Amino acid sequence: MKEADLNQIGVPEVYEVLDATALGRRLGFKRATVLAYLSRRNFRHIPRPNRQLAMGPIWYEKSVREWEAKREDQAGGR
Repeated sequence: MKEADLNQIGVPEVYEVLDATALGRRLGFKRATVLAYLSRRNFRHIPRPNRQLAMGPIWYEKSVREWEAKREDQAGGR
């Protein structure tokens, strides 16, 4: 992801931005797996992207952390 692209979309300073590759690394998937889930609109294994740009989807680190915490709570409650 290019710095110039991020400057154009107005990402808040406190937010770290993840692309499909970084999200895949974070969740233990390959980039292709993240993109396959995204194209099938299968959001059981990945969070919904915060923005959909021409260069691809992006996720905010904070929203990914919240999604992971929610998922852990649901798994613990089973």
